Amino acid sequence: MTQTDYAESHEQIKDVKIGYCRYGHGPNYILAICGAVGCYKKDWPLKVLSQFPPDQVTIIGIDPPGYGTSRPPERKQEVQRCMKDSEYCLGLMEVLKLEPFTVMGWSEGARTTVHVAAKGKEKVNRMIVLAGATKVNHLGAMAFKGMRETNHWLPAGRQPYLDHYPEEFLRTQWAALCDVVDQVHTFCGGRFPCDLVLPQVKCPTLIMNGGMDRFCGDPNVCYIPVLKTLAKVEIHAQGGHDFYQKYPKWFSSKVLDFFKATEKK
Repeated sequence: MTQTDYAESHEQIKDVKIGYCRYGHGPNYILAICGAVGCYKKDWPLKVLSQFPPDQVTIIGIDPPGYGTSRPPERKQEVQRCMKDSEYCLGLMEVLKLEPFTVMGWSEGARTTVHVAAKGKEKVNRMIVLAGATKVNHLGAMAFKGMRETNHWLPAGRQPYLDHYPEEFLRTQWAALCDVVDQVHTFCGGRFPCDLVLPQVKCPTLIMNGGMDRFCGDPNVCYIPVLKTLAKVEIHAQGGHDFYQKYPKWFSSKVLDFFKATEKK
């Protein structure tokens, strides 16, 4: 990798100056979306991106409004947040003239990914969801309640966030996010808005999970009944919620295999 293979910049998308990173110069365009209270520097670090040959991919890591380098404004956590984020994702890729593209998201970003694929239609040629569920059951809702107070987390769990955000930002944003999950479970039948638009996704999909993930639901519950033969599942048996960062070589190889299997002849 050379210095020219990685750059950071901003683009004005709608009402927000959106920050993003760009890796590679290849023909496979990928938009990578971070997780909750994340940013591209935390969730899509160079140690992951550099596992992809820069002559094969062009990866854009976006900071959605209110995260990372896309501040101000401060992030407003709400039930429709991921749906709103998807408009900035599509807007950025249009401005950068990187269409059609593969949309890829981790955790909360996986829900945004579904909205991008559903709304983008022919602009999105593949979808990759990492450790993300479109629904939350009672056990999941209780798990989020138990995690609401970040000052109760182990230091090792807090530090990756504190490397990028002040402690007060993490505390308030995470609490607000947990409240959103509770609202979805209590008032929306456990279905995030992305679950309602999932049937609109018509592109090949790769679902990737860690076998030891305590937070992510069974893809056979969320995705397979809806997407059916469009979807392929890959599980890293030893992986947790952040399996793709722990095993980046395995991750990149599965993504590149997926590209080869779904390229148009």
